[in-house]
Amino acid sequence: MTTQANVVTFLMIGLLILTGGMEPACSAEHTVTPMTAPAFAASRLDPDTGFKVWRLGGDAGEMGQQLPHPDGNESITLLHAQHFYSRTPPSNRSETHALSAGGQGKPYAALWRLADKRLVAWVPSATPEAHIQQRQLLWDKQADNVYWFAQGNSLIRASIDFNTYQTHTEVWDTFPDFSYVTFGFGEGNFADDGQRLVLTGAARDNSGIYLQPYETIGKRALPRRKVAEQEEDFDWASTDPSGKYIVLAQYQPAEQTLVLPFEQDATANPRLLLDDVKHSDFVLDPTGASWLVYGNWRGLSAIRLADAESRHIFPRNATPDREPRAEDNASGHVARIPAMPGWVLLSRSRDGSLLQVDISGQEKPRYIGNSRHGRGPKQASSKQAAQRWGVTHEGEVTMYKREARAASSASGRYAFFVSDYHVYATPQGGYDPEPEPSRAYLNMIETTPRN
Repeated sequence: MTTQANVVTFLMIGLLILTGGMEPACSAEHTVTPMTAPAFAASRLDPDTGFKVWRLGGDAGEMGQQLPHPDGNESITLLHAQHFYSRTPPSNRSETHALSAGGQGKPYAALWRLADKRLVAWVPSATPEAHIQQRQLLWDKQADNVYWFAQGNSLIRASIDFNTYQTHTEVWDTFPDFSYVTFGFGEGNFADDGQRLVLTGAARDNSGIYLQPYETIGKRALPRRKVAEQEEDFDWASTDPSGKYIVLAQYQPAEQTLVLPFEQDATANPRLLLDDVKHSDFVLDPTGASWLVYGNWRGLSAIRLADAESRHIFPRNATPDREPRAEDNASGHVARIPAMPGWVLLSRSRDGSLLQVDISGQEKPRYIGNSRHGRGPKQASSKQAAQRWGVTHEGEVTMYKREARAASSASGRYAFFVSDYHVYATPQGGYDPEPEPSRAYLNMIETTPRN
């Protein structure tokens, strides 16, 4: 689901977690040692993992310490300090730089250099009046210094000179039948070939919301398809890493997740994958088959796009006919780790833990850190206890900004996540879901500790 939803359901994964290579007792929760927020552009050593945790993005004052915003530090917004979505890797292919989302109402995005964890440039993004989903930026899959964004009904290609950090933009293509286009309403991505992607937006003649399969090489626009009458009826669309499939999620006429071939017949009916709409990401298994990985009340599951074969991942002892338990629940915010076939990065909402998970179930999940760096709420003994942390008794997060939305670099070396580091906590021990000023920092775990 996208930020269009007012209440986003995030769920808990089971209790089988590896910590520093050791498995805790099945009946015990992982203990997170409290840790203060890293200073801006500095790191802290996570005592539970030995990994370094960096904070990259911060508030206007902090980001301005490194590089003043072109329109003044007061113009630095929430989106400037975080990435857009789990399915969008903030880092480029070579893992040398990371991009934030485009700023709200400002035509710039933050660029960090990962070698020294420095904010090095403000680079162009969509114009201030752009659609909110046009704040998503996509790194090119082949060229390390190239990223893409949508502006109006045009696709823009931007190239960065990493010596000077000067950026050149060009209109790559324009779609005259659209009033605007987005990368799948904020959850799009390129296929691994770096050519195929899915654009989604409103028709210029107000006839509805359309899906546009597109290949950048040759600027080839395939037949478009109407997918909704209005924005509120549609959630997201994306192509899988193989480029063979398009997956789309809709709210109307029914909540469904559907799949169709990329080389589609615009009038053919898509196949049903799920009778629900979930946060999810794609993964290629070691054989190259594409799976959609998602969370629900029964845990973490995966479904193969080719034939809809479904696989339950966690908890291992769950059976289809067993009544779901609170500890079975898994967050849908998962992110592919491209260099690790079959692995995803999972961000849990209730306790903030971040896990690398093998969808085959052959490898145990690997605990790599905690988005709060302090012990989150346990399984609540009461609804009031849970709600004090912005999480309902059933596991729903009451504010989207609270979710870590972890995303992985290509190799898995870097895990990016959004964290408040308890800045939302109230003096009374409760939780303020929308503090003023609003804060959501981009943070990074370096999962390979340096010697």
